[in-house]
Parts: sequence; C-alpha cells; structure tokens
Amino acid sequence: MEDWITRRSPEYKEIQEKALATLDCIEKMIETLPTYVNSETYLTGEEVRNLFGLSQRSLQNYRDERIIPYTAFGGKILYPMSEIAKILEKNFVKPIQR
Repeated sequence: MEDWITRRSPEYKEIQEKALATLDCIEKMIETLPTYVNSETYLTGEEVRNLFGLSQRSLQNYRDERIIPYTAFGGKILYPMSEIAKILEKNFVKPIQR
C-alpha cells in the first residue's frame, strides 16, 4: 500500500513550515536590498530588441559602445528601464511648430 501525504500528515506540516520559513527569509532579503534595486524594473535583451525593433547585433553594439546601460547577472544581461527612459528623453527631438 502506498503512503499518502495529506494536509494532516507530519510530512506535509514539515514541508509547509520549511516553505514559510523560506518565504520569511526571502522577504527579509528583499527588505535589505538597496532601494534602487528593489524599485527598478529590468528588461531582458529580447524585450529591448522587441521594444525598439533592434537586431541582436545592434543591441550588442550599443552595449559595446556604452550607449545603453546594462547589468550582467548570472549569465543574463538586464537593462534598467529607468536608464533607457533617460536615454530616450535625452535624445528626444521636438517637432517644428508651424
């Protein structure tokens, strides 16, 4: 006969306690992050390429030439949305008023 884990079984209660303790640890870690990291939204390379219609090579060139800011973390490259917005604002060309 197979043993079933139910909400009343000790195994379930142990897993639940460990999961809740893990969530508490994650919440404490998030609280200790610097404010700018906690509030920043990051885009993936694919999101940036789709947003601006860029090729992968163009995005690489922008990184290499330090035109677009990025951060590398765990083998992923992420782009801070607030910095991309600043670049857009800086390069905004107003239309001619006629």
